[in-house]
Amino acid sequence: MQENIGELWCKIEIYNEYLKKISSLLTQIHTVEKMQKKAELELSMLKQKLENDSRAQYECRLLSTKQQCKARLCDMMEELSLVQKLKEDLEQEVPILRSRQ
Repeated sequence: MQENIGELWCKIEIYNEYLKKISSLLTQIHTVEKMQKKAELELSMLKQKLENDSRAQYECRLLSTKQQCKARLCDMMEELSLVQKLKEDLEQEVPILRSRQ
């Protein structure tokens, strides 16, 4: 009986960590999405300027930022899906967690 209570508490702690992780990932996703949109906006504004070396370098930096944001968003979305699935699995396994929502 004592072992079951200890295991239950561990699962509840893990569940709480998943809730924190989901919140953190959603915040990070929002931030990266804003960075990506900003890079896209700056790129569109930059195309209206005259050609020179510093403009080309800045454009390369913005393109790199945009690509990095896209890759990071993909990674974070996959991680979010996994954590949400693990959270749902725990909710099915430990009925008391379903009532906490």
